[in-house]
Amino acid sequence: MRVLLGCVNSAVSLVGYDVEQRRAFWYCPGNVLRACGICRHDGALYVATDSMLQRLDAGGISAVRLPGPHENLAHSVKPLGGSLLGIADTGNSRILLHSGGPASLALSPLEGWGDALPPDAIHLNDFVPWHDGVLASAFNHQPFDRWKRSSLAWKKEGWGLIFHLRRHQGHTLARIVASGLNCPHSLYLHEGDVYCCSSASGEFFRYREDDHGLLHEVRRWKITDSHFLRGCLRLPDGWLLGGSSQRHQTEGGGLMLYHLADDGSVTEHPLGGAGEIYDIIPWDDALMPGISEMLLRQPLLDLEGEFPPRCRLPRDYGGES
Repeated sequence: MRVLLGCVNSAVSLVGYDVEQRRAFWYCPGNVLRACGICRHDGALYVATDSMLQRLDAGGISAVRLPGPHENLAHSVKPLGGSLLGIADTGNSRILLHSGGPASLALSPLEGWGDALPPDAIHLNDFVPWHDGVLASAFNHQPFDRWKRSSLAWKKEGWGLIFHLRRHQGHTLARIVASGLNCPHSLYLHEGDVYCCSSASGEFFRYREDDHGLLHEVRRWKITDSHFLRGCLRLPDGWLLGGSSQRHQTEGGGLMLYHLADDGSVTEHPLGGAGEIYDIIPWDDALMPGISEMLLRQPLLDLEGEFPPRCRLPRDYGGES
């Protein structure tokens, strides 16, 4: 199986990886495209980053600037049914709802704070469709806590949580349905259960909804002590999870993929240099060759740092993964 990795704060922004052959076969340098969250939707690849939502296909890149008031720090982007996309507007602590025009509707657990809300107040970063709304992951629910402490050590103290957010009579209704996570990311639905990375602790959680609409822990797996665990994809025989090197100051820690098999065993897939994996999605053989060729023609971004040369899909690349 081939997968596409979305990487943030890295020398490469997109990486094609072959799980069976345990090798990367393609990448896009970070000075050609900036990325964070990625998804496939309506015959295109969507990339969320900074204050932009970008749509990529063989014809080029089109971008929509996301509304403020704060810089969006856009993280996850995912389909929500029909033509609707959701974007985790982390800078404004909300999920924007986008259907082609300017994103205006939103789901926000801090909606009532108005102009007093500081930027990136709770680090709301990911979401999945859930009943009549979404589940959303956040680091905290204390909007001014980052101003009360001299460091960001609080992010590792188990204050992360999962919200159920939905619209009702023009307002957001927010309910905390799970808590006690360490920097949660990468919500995923599989066979009715909810999965989530507790990134700072290197653990992977499985939740099940109870009769009261709360999520209770069914199982957790310890995946790593050396990486920030973020990025999740269900495989036929288990899970593929992303490891980011830059959040832990340990020796020998580069970009990493972890294969969590259904029997509970964990296999490491080292990718090489330092960087941060944010998203993992299936590789699309119909879409990605055209995007690869298109990216070879894009102008370079004016960014500081060292970046690898552009990459073309190898000649032995096949049409089926």
